[in-house]
Amino acid sequence: MKRDFSDLVLDTVTEHKPVSSANEKSWETPEGIPVKTHFSKADIKDSEHLQYAAGIPPYLRGPYSTMYVTRPWTIRQYAGFSTAEES
Repeated sequence: MKRDFSDLVLDTVTEHKPVSSANEKSWETPEGIPVKTHFSKADIKDSEHLQYAAGIPPYLRGPYSTMYVTRPWTIRQYAGFSTAEES
């Protein structure tokens, strides 16, 4: 049976509460790496890799310009280099 939403009041939310607290400056990953809650242009001003594109040397963003958009996962096998005993 379908629920009747015709009498649902949609404008009951009056205040938006942010997910993170304004007092919270960073959080820590399980590996112990501190991560800021907010970033600005000042945080990335010295980053050289932002001007590179995928598929163009030095390949910092991957070897293909589309990367994994068309093929999400690739499995490769190596064969014929040696026998199991030689490895």
